[in-house]
Amino acid sequence: MSGKKRRMERLFRGPEKRCLMVPLDHAPWLGPIKGINKPKEIVGQVLDGGANALLVTPGFLNQVGHIVKPEVGIVLRVSIVAGPSEEAFQETPAATLKTALRLDADAVAVSIFFGRSGECSIMRWMSELIEKSYEYQMPVLAEMMPSSDKFFDAEAIAHVSRLGMELGADIIKTNYCGDPEAFRQIVDSVGLPIVVAGGANQNGADGTINMVKELMQAGASGVAIGRRVWQSDNPGELVSNMRKIMFTA
Repeated sequence: MSGKKRRMERLFRGPEKRCLMVPLDHAPWLGPIKGINKPKEIVGQVLDGGANALLVTPGFLNQVGHIVKPEVGIVLRVSIVAGPSEEAFQETPAATLKTALRLDADAVAVSIFFGRSGECSIMRWMSELIEKSYEYQMPVLAEMMPSSDKFFDAEAIAHVSRLGMELGADIIKTNYCGDPEAFRQIVDSVGLPIVVAGGANQNGADGTINMVKELMQAGASGVAIGRRVWQSDNPGELVSNMRKIMFTA
């Protein structure tokens, strides 16, 4: 079994090959806000609830790594927003594949926010990272986000997701358009595992559960839901309820 296949299987579990990922990588652009202001506490809650993967920065992983069991998948964010700003910038490179290997990550994550200045530069860096990843057998998660005016538009999501596939990514993270049938067409056109972002905390736990149900029906391979989870009243319980929908066992 190749190193990449082994890492992918740690992220996508069960006969369904699904991933219940909780992103905890928001502090570089939002600060230590409620929900992620106590890293060890929130990690314990979401893992107890049944999350099988975390999306984190290198520094965050250094803080919590000792309480994360070996079977939990780690997606290491290697690009981050360059600090607080009034302007919407692209992310900037922040870590390397060697960092990911040293921290025993199962994938690296890079984001492109289309419509912001610098998208060509970060796309070029993503392409170079993907090329180097073949040598290290490291999966690359490409977070492909449409421009803000088309953030939840099905055609825009389909376009940027397909671009991530064309660049050679192994996993796509993007938004949900709100229409299961339209999203099914996106899944079919990409042919890679797609994990769907949760976005801002809204519509309560019931709204999150309904979204997860629709995504599973639409063929998504998983979710990457952060704020909706760790800003909820009971993060562990919400993760547990999501898991019941996503996995048969």
